[in-house]
Amino acid sequence: MVAFIIPSNYGAVIGVALGVIPVLGFVHGSITGSFRKEAKVPYPHSYASMELCKENRKAEQFNCAQRAHTNFLENASQTMLFTLVAGLKYPEWAAGLGALWVFFRALFLYGYVYSNKPQGKGRMIGAFFWLVQGALWGLSVFGVGKELL
Repeated sequence: MVAFIIPSNYGAVIGVALGVIPVLGFVHGSITGSFRKEAKVPYPHSYASMELCKENRKAEQFNCAQRAHTNFLENASQTMLFTLVAGLKYPEWAAGLGALWVFFRALFLYGYVYSNKPQGKGRMIGAFFWLVQGALWGLSVFGVGKELL
């Protein structure tokens, strides 16, 4: 039999993992959607062509927003899981790191879409999310490993 003991301060972990992270996903989708019409990229196409980007700045900006959103989707679910698992043993650390991840993801989005740097290189201002995501993974593995040993 396995028993889970939920720390009394686990609410902050849930707030970040199941509240703030999904809200950031909604923001990503809203920003991406707001550029679609101006970019002249009809559904079901995911990206504007290189030719369209050369003639329409909004098409390039749409592509940057779309890529930032896709990258968010590639990483959000595992980060939510790492935050929830790590929070079982280290709730303050998990909630803090989860909030820091959201902060860096917001910088990543802003830099990618609004910096006007070529090829979305402005995203690098938020690239520290990778380190935070790795820390959450490590905290998850360490917390679970500590319980199993």
